[in-house]
Amino acid sequence: MKRKFSFVIIVLFFIISCAVITVNIYFPEKDVKEAYKLLEQELMGTDEKTDETKPESKPESSIKFELIPSAYAQESELADKISETVKKMPEVVKAYKEMGDMLGDIDRIRDSGFVGEGNNGLLVIREGTLAPADKKLVDMENENRETVMKGMAKAIIKINRVRENEANINQVMPQAVEQFASIRRDSAKKGWWIQDTSGNWTKK
Repeated sequence: MKRKFSFVIIVLFFIISCAVITVNIYFPEKDVKEAYKLLEQELMGTDEKTDETKPESKPESSIKFELIPSAYAQESELADKISETVKKMPEVVKAYKEMGDMLGDIDRIRDSGFVGEGNNGLLVIREGTLAPADKKLVDMENENRETVMKGMAKAIIKINRVRENEANINQVMPQAVEQFASIRRDSAKKGWWIQDTSGNWTKK
């Protein structure tokens, strides 16, 4: 009887040890969106004029910092912390720089109307057939975007101090994609095609 009981205990222990434990990971949407913007400005050079005016705004921001609650101040610093974490990932930095180098060509392709900004954060060919060279550019852009979004997911995992594994990355990826796609829609120029969260296409 004792042997049977011991066997049951061992089996139960084995089952519990092999069970997949779901970890709830905090995802700060606003800070992630802001971190994406900061990374684009710095690594892609999309807002050089804004960067030039930053020194003049320092005194004003320091005054505001003293007037607002400390909790809010901590939240505002989270975007910087996330972007700094991402910048420690060489593959993501490389992806951003390549996207910056190709920006002119990608804008030209978006201007043509053949591709649109998909709700998955990627460029989607909507109609017609792209020239081989343009198709290659779109594929490279999408590959870099996937690297960026995955890098953001990894950064959120590190911020939460949980294990970086496939299950945790998969849990965070949909939100990392959603915020990246949201920025692409917001920054789209007039005349570009964008896809909303329901899958509907509209011309901005």
